[in-house]
Amino acid sequence: MAGQRKSYDIKGTSQYSRMQDYSSYQPSALGTFSISEDGDFINCNKAAIPTLLDYKLPLNLDEGYNGTEGKDKARETTFPQWEKGLKWIHGSKEGYGSVSSVDIIASRGILKDIGYTNHNQYNNPWKFEACKFKGKVYLRKVDEEEDENEWCIQNSYWGRKFEEYVIQQETGTKATYRMLKGTIGKKTVLLSAEVDAISSDGKYMEIKTCFANKIGVKVPQAWWQSYLGKVDTLYYGLKTRQGMVYNKPTEITMAVALTKYVTKNRANEMIGFTGDVLDWLYGALPDKDETWILEYTGGRQIFLRSTGEKFLPNWYLQFIEGRKEEELVKQVEALTLSHPVN
Repeated sequence: MAGQRKSYDIKGTSQYSRMQDYSSYQPSALGTFSISEDGDFINCNKAAIPTLLDYKLPLNLDEGYNGTEGKDKARETTFPQWEKGLKWIHGSKEGYGSVSSVDIIASRGILKDIGYTNHNQYNNPWKFEACKFKGKVYLRKVDEEEDENEWCIQNSYWGRKFEEYVIQQETGTKATYRMLKGTIGKKTVLLSAEVDAISSDGKYMEIKTCFANKIGVKVPQAWWQSYLGKVDTLYYGLKTRQGMVYNKPTEITMAVALTKYVTKNRANEMIGFTGDVLDWLYGALPDKDETWILEYTGGRQIFLRSTGEKFLPNWYLQFIEGRKEEELVKQVEALTLSHPVN
């Protein structure tokens, strides 16, 4: 029913550090998919992951920027981004086989924001949409324009420009994702996590830019985001206020980032908090195709309210409701990893 409200009271951080050791989160990689430049879904394999390029310094990240028109134009309207993970479930043998044991289906970015709530010094708000259907909670970002100032837009552009300089995307591909399954709290989570690049020795890389004097502030959140996505190395382009990168990027392994910038106690707090929120959310949501808003506005509470609107797309409902299990198995087994799902 629209208008229903529930809330989660945020505890002291020390309580969360005792709930789960961060090292117990050991996600397994189930598969890979890409999104084409036209926004199409492509089931693929590890070979599609971008690789690092050779390039010459300095790099001018401001090249081509022309004000607010440089805002990310990749925002999709014809086919919502979050449905890509559902397409992978639909079209992959591994995805279908894994869903029976999954409790939460979400993107890495959502869990990053939730887990960092207690460590966000600015109390930045976040808002997501949630639904529980047939025993599984689905989480997605709210499809609305963000109110960003010119400086934020320019910095976002610089980050994308840096990626253009240092990684080689497969022709016709805009982004590549891995599907990961792991345990957070008491729940089994299926995550879609974008992969920025893979090194020549097979290490997964998270590509970032940062001002040199802010590295200690930025790395903890980047570590948490990357740890969720099973990344090996943070790859930082240190930029000036003018958007120039003069020096070779700084590579920080996850182990060094944890020891030097994060600490194990903080890592435990982030995963403990995330797990506790997911456990609460799973119990708080009714099991029906209904959209609920999960929102943090600052302070010591997280709110959950019903909109009364439907959540899941019709094609996905037909997929999970309209066929017998043995027919689904036959359909999925007939697909190959390179088979695009329309």
